[in-house]
Order: sequence, then structure tokens, then C-alpha cells
Amino acid sequence: MTRTKSLLVAGLVLASFAIATSSPAANIGRLNYLKIDRAMALPGVVLAPGTYAFEVVEGHADLVRVTDRATHRVLYTGFTDVIRRTDRNIDRGVLAVGEAPNGEPAPITAWFPSGMRSGNGFRHR
Repeated sequence: MTRTKSLLVAGLVLASFAIATSSPAANIGRLNYLKIDRAMALPGVVLAPGTYAFEVVEGHADLVRVTDRATHRVLYTGFTDVIRRTDRNIDRGVLAVGEAPNGEPAPITAWFPSGMRSGNGFRHR
């Protein structure tokens, strides 16, 4: 009887962890509204100047969705590499941008949600 109770308690504890990590609270701080002033690229899409919502999809630390703030249209949804900031200054900036040939939009290489030490690296080819 004690073994059955122990298994039941262990199951309840595991279930509560699963619920806690999939709740919206798990993604607090994983949404930023970002205004860009020049064309920039994410894998498969070019973002024109404007304001965009960058957010981690609920329950998936490596899945990012980008929507146009004005139209709420989803422009990008994709898996990313969860990465750590290499510097200690977590307020240094939320977007890392790579170089592009003249006339091409600069690729957004990573997004670091405000105040977070980890971020999401985009998989450009």
C-alpha cells in the first residue's frame, strides 16, 4: 500500500511540474515589441520598417513567433537555437544583427528578450 501511495504522490508532483512549465507564466518576459527603422531579415522573410511583436510560443523555449503589431499578421514562426548572452550586460540590446551585402536587408541573428540572459538564435542558411 505504501508503494502505491508513493507512486501516486510522485505522479502528482510530476503532473504539477508539467502544468507549471506549460502555463503562460512560464513565458513572462518572453515578449517584446520592437520598432525597426530599416529592412531586416529573418529566415524566409524580410521585415519592413515598423513595429513587431517577438514572442516565445507558449511551452516551447526554442519556438519564436513574430507578428506585425499593426495588423497582427504572423510573419515568422520557426524553431531557433536557445543561446546564452556572451556578455554580462543583459540590458545591452535585444536584437543581434549580422552583416549583409550592399542593398540587402541585414539578418537578425538573435533575439534576447528584455532582461533575459538567454535568447533565441535564428537559423539563417
